Amino acid sequence: MSFSEIIGQKRVVSILSKIIKNQRIPHALLFHGPVGVGKTAVAMALAKAVLCQDADLYCDVCSDCKRVAQLTHPDLVVLFPTPAEPKIEDVKKIRESIVKNPYIRTELWAKPSISIKAIRELKKMVSMTSYENKGRVIILIDAHRMTEEASNSVLKILEEPPKNVNLILITNKPNLLLSTIVSRCQQLKFDPLTPEEVESALIEREQIEPERANIVARMSFGSYQRALELLDENISEKQEIMIEVLRKIIRNDLDILLMVEQLASRLDLKMIKDVLIMMDVWFRDAMRYDRLNGDQKVTEKIINVDRLDTLKNFINSFEPLDYELIHQKIEFAIQLIDRNVYVNAILLQLIYELKQLLRRKKHV
Repeated sequence: MSFSEIIGQKRVVSILSKIIKNQRIPHALLFHGPVGVGKTAVAMALAKAVLCQDADLYCDVCSDCKRVAQLTHPDLVVLFPTPAEPKIEDVKKIRESIVKNPYIRTELWAKPSISIKAIRELKKMVSMTSYENKGRVIILIDAHRMTEEASNSVLKILEEPPKNVNLILITNKPNLLLSTIVSRCQQLKFDPLTPEEVESALIEREQIEPERANIVARMSFGSYQRALELLDENISEKQEIMIEVLRKIIRNDLDILLMVEQLASRLDLKMIKDVLIMMDVWFRDAMRYDRLNGDQKVTEKIINVDRLDTLKNFINSFEPLDYELIHQKIEFAIQLIDRNVYVNAILLQLIYELKQLLRRKKHV
């Protein structure tokens, strides 16, 4: 992965290119921003710039650059969260997924962490001379998952940075890092990708047909990782489930109870969460359409553009909606699912709250 292959992030790439050309790469960088927007990809491109011995920036064709791309360069260390005693083949799978596409890393474990053991081994390595005399690059993916001991150990590295070592911390949750670690790093904030950037990447890299790429890009929320995950999912099925739930909300309590039991029994938590996310997107689309009074240009901003007629009928069936309150209710339900609260209770509470907010027009 080189800077020319990075999706979007022109501001970040511009800053780093200038830093590299001026040979003033900080000893510690903190890349933070949403999941799947290119933080790891940019870190690998920066590693090439540090370790390439054939060009001022990097050549992308020499043995150094190729070994960085394959994560086999002896002076490149990539750490990511694992269980205490991970299987070698599992670690290999994750490294291979990063090599294949740094925008979407394979996830194998529920609650992995970066342990003090890993950081101690890292400290031993950085205390020695680099193998090929160009320095070392250390990339810590999901740095917020460091244990307390590991965080304190990394802090000591930052307080007395080894010569010719560049440490890159990557996180989507900088607030979970020690403030003392954050203060010792030069920060670079990564922005969500635009729908146009995601759409172009899907068409060019994944050979996705334009119409499907457009819909997936709109539903990716600026994350190329999310877009790639959506390619493997049945979006239409989730849309149908979401719309069916909304249709049944206005029915009697017994029907609602039966619907919740059926959803909880046949769908896993991820599927239920995805359906709720799509429900939130649905109401956001309704709000956009409502506020723009059905202007023709509204279709450019609507995600569920393939269900526009259904959306219109939905909006016209109810009295004016409190979209902000609806968004808050759905967002809270999603947060409860993330906290492993009893899913039946979550769905029942949300559906009854939405039932109170959805008032049918009398003439419909």
